[in-house]
Amino acid sequence: METPKQAAPSAQKKQAPTPTAPDPAKAVFKLVVYFKNGTKRTFYNYHTAWNAETKKIIIDEKVGLAKLERLLFYKFNGAYKTALVYHIPSEQQIRKYCYDKLIQTANYGWYYDAPTNSIKFKYTN
Repeated sequence: METPKQAAPSAQKKQAPTPTAPDPAKAVFKLVVYFKNGTKRTFYNYHTAWNAETKKIIIDEKVGLAKLERLLFYKFNGAYKTALVYHIPSEQQIRKYCYDKLIQTANYGWYYDAPTNSIKFKYTN
């Protein structure tokens, strides 16, 4: 009488590392979206971008703001009543959108910070 062969223990599969939770304290911009169905969601940007030429991550706050706006224009287009964009360090509202239209914008600009090799936001009154 033959006994059935037991399966060899399977090799342990490597699991992908779990992503870390977003840290709003590191964000420079915050997008608050009020949807037509009554819900409210907040999104933060982390202003990093991949530079394919130098093969490293660069800090570019301009790209970070563009990512938030792209999220608003393409993913939530037509689904929100109001969207507010805040600059967290200065605690200023810099943009306001109502029903997919820009209603209000603040005076701001961009400057290159040579020591950190990054593009930074500059709020002007």
